[in-house]
Amino acid sequence: MKGFRTIALNLAAAVVGVLMSTDWLSIADPQTAGLIVGGLGLSNTVLRFFTDGPVGAPRSGG
Repeated sequence: MKGFRTIALNLAAAVVGVLMSTDWLSIADPQTAGLIVGGLGLSNTVLRFFTDGPVGAPRSGG
């Protein structure tokens, strides 16, 4: 998948821009926003233990 990293980096930059422009405190109080961010980080860490290949690589062995 040639160019996949470039696309991923540009997509990440776009997402960061949207997240930065959002007024999170109008959506949730600071404690709830902190719990949400912590939960996302924990979820991503747990998911990493269930995956063993690089992003975008086909699964081997069926």
